[in-house]
Amino acid sequence: MKFELLQLEEDRIRYLLSGVTPAFSNGIRRACMSEVPVLAIDEISLYDNTSVLFDEQISLRLGEVPLKAEDIDVFSEPEECQCGGTGCPGCRVDFMLSMEGPGMVYSKDIQFTDPSVKPAFDKIPIVILGEGEKLVIEGYATKRVGKEHSKWQAGTLCGYKNEPSFEIGATCDGCGKCVEICPRNILAIQDGRAKATNILECSLCKLCVDACEAGALKLTPILDSFVVSVESCGCMPARDLVERAAKEIKKRALDLDAKLAELS
Repeated sequence: MKFELLQLEEDRIRYLLSGVTPAFSNGIRRACMSEVPVLAIDEISLYDNTSVLFDEQISLRLGEVPLKAEDIDVFSEPEECQCGGTGCPGCRVDFMLSMEGPGMVYSKDIQFTDPSVKPAFDKIPIVILGEGEKLVIEGYATKRVGKEHSKWQAGTLCGYKNEPSFEIGATCDGCGKCVEICPRNILAIQDGRAKATNILECSLCKLCVDACEAGALKLTPILDSFVVSVESCGCMPARDLVERAAKEIKKRALDLDAKLAELS
């Protein structure tokens, strides 16, 4: 297996993974979306809501606010906590939201009892309060995984594609039709022939192949090489998200190996 980093930002990572199967690449994608535990608002007690939104809409908006913890590992999932899931500081983070209009209620107005926990973004709008309108809410956040509910989904835009292989045939005369029709603008004419300037951006649509003479261009996917892109919801850096997803896959593989060993 070969790994090549293509892009690294706080909320996005893009890399080339070679010498693996589609199932392996898809496993990392799925783990980023559904197997990496994060915090999210779980339950609320709504004491006052005179805004224009129903209670249910307020609760849904709060649940989808991504939360960032300085160290997510200090919290346990409720079922694995020493308290047995009844609720304690080890598996539950309480919060308070109390606002009076006029004005917009933002995610930054959610105040957690644990100072190490806060919304990943300050300017997520919750609701507009008019003159004299109030919103008073208490509740708590818990740590779970995305397969239980989308609000615990750490990865948002996670996908992969085969690395393209682009070859110029002998019949290419540099007419430029492929350059004009390419939706990704990755082709150019150099020295009288077509050339791919950034082949990793190719979507394998093959419009260039159809526009040219037969045999002028050849575009095929490399079956064991993939361009993988992962974006984080903001709860953790994208680099940490991929690392935790890979560790989760390894952990499950070891657990399966141990159980199979018991049966043999």
